Amino acid sequence: MADKNLVSLLAREDFEGLRALARQQTSMVLRYLSGRLYSADETEKWGAVRGLGAIMADLDIIDESRGADMLRRFFWAMNDESGAVPYGVPEAIGEILVRRPEFQKEFLPILCSMLTHEDLIQTGPIERGVMWALGRIGPPVAHISPDVIKALKHAAWSHPEEQTRATAARALAQVNPATGGAHDPDLTA
Repeated sequence: MADKNLVSLLAREDFEGLRALARQQTSMVLRYLSGRLYSADETEKWGAVRGLGAIMADLDIIDESRGADMLRRFFWAMNDESGAVPYGVPEAIGEILVRRPEFQKEFLPILCSMLTHEDLIQTGPIERGVMWALGRIGPPVAHISPDVIKALKHAAWSHPEEQTRATAARALAQVNPATGGAHDPDLTA
């Protein structure tokens, strides 16, 4: 059972308080926040995403080794073999890669491949989570994987789900602002 203080801190999005608690009970806080990523309550999920980003940004709490290990576990959860349904996980990965850019070289190509490599492509909310994460990271994505621009353009223009088209268009505008999002005349590229 989670500490009542932890539940309250997350509900208030008191990230300074979360960091203070994480300095004392790092594993417990990380487990709790990771578990909230899977929440059906969008407010709770997004609070966990931002909370993980805030804690991961603090090098006194999460050193490079522990941060890389956590990212590896998140990517494992997104693997079909894990048996997990990783709602919220791509969003957490994106937030962590923004807050800890030193991890982008190793992990951003893997995240990009989830839109570009047939064996790794996700669907539904997880696909939208990957798109959101790439948009959150922004221009570094275009430098790592130009194919992501093509995949986002294609999704923004022709994905069968309206919500996914909108998410792709927002991500595209953040990753490559020069494209102009879904209204780019060169959407067939």
